[in-house]
Amino acid sequence: MSGQRAPSFRRRRLLGAAAALAPLAALAPAACAYSASPRVPRIYMILFRGETGVEAGFLQWFKDKRLQPEFVVRSVDMDASRVPALLEEARAWHADLIYTWGTPVSLAVAAREFEIPVVFTMVSAPIAAGLVQNLASSGRNLTGVSHVVPARQQMAAIRSYRRFDRIAAIFNPNEVNARVAMREMRAEAERVGAEFTPHPLPLDEQGQPRADVIPDLLADLAEHRAQLLYIGPDSFIASQRILVTETALALGLPVFSAAEVALRDGSALFGLVAGYGNVGRLTAHKAAQILYHRVKAAALPIETPGSYSYLVNMDVARQLGMMPPARVLQFAEQIK
Repeated sequence: MSGQRAPSFRRRRLLGAAAALAPLAALAPAACAYSASPRVPRIYMILFRGETGVEAGFLQWFKDKRLQPEFVVRSVDMDASRVPALLEEARAWHADLIYTWGTPVSLAVAAREFEIPVVFTMVSAPIAAGLVQNLASSGRNLTGVSHVVPARQQMAAIRSYRRFDRIAAIFNPNEVNARVAMREMRAEAERVGAEFTPHPLPLDEQGQPRADVIPDLLADLAEHRAQLLYIGPDSFIASQRILVTETALALGLPVFSAAEVALRDGSALFGLVAGYGNVGRLTAHKAAQILYHRVKAAALPIETPGSYSYLVNMDVARQLGMMPPARVLQFAEQIK
């Protein structure tokens, strides 16, 4: 779906919809806890940049529970202005629940939809973004899952690898989640006595971030002796993960990522992340509580998965000559 400008209408059952993932019993009760619905529930999914591992985990959770709601899947292809038209389609389809991926889509949906329950996912800072005022309850017809490890824990993860005193970052200034992450990481850097310098990408005439400037921007950061490049929760940077991480690697600039995709499908050195599959499964559990147990969305807290993964790309570590210390190897997951 990623890259299509007008995704085709798709209704699909779960059989064969996602690759098998190991079940996470801690996230949900047994299948027998879900009673049969008098009507097959309908879930309308609005994605920001095409399908990800979050959706694989979401779909697989329902399959594991032998539940078969109907799905319509849409991607706005990083253009949240498409949301109003998709909401009209969701209402015409009589959706029972709307699934939203990412902060821009979730904010756009929450501003317009008040009748159909909304379950958001991959929202890095729900309170700071203005989506909810309280994590215990939204007080509205929505709930969801956050995926980003708190900034203080991210900084601790960075410092456990090596003392990086000059940390730089690039981000899309159009994304509120990215701006919040920059502000929080700068505060954490000040707390530990490090320098954190965020650099917004320049915008083109249409107000969109320019990917073409990334190589020169990273070269300038390396020339000014940045010791580490930080990638936060930023959908545009994630879409450019190959360009960003491989350019940084060629410059000898290590990358810490707050999102799994730049490590699994990029050349970031290390990161502390909530796995996409886990995020998807927790999101599915919340959706099922609404659809099958008739729990009000406002009664479900906004949560993050209960565990995080410290990932180290060992191939990148060898290329940089920056192998992780023994204490990190004791708990890190070594990839590639």
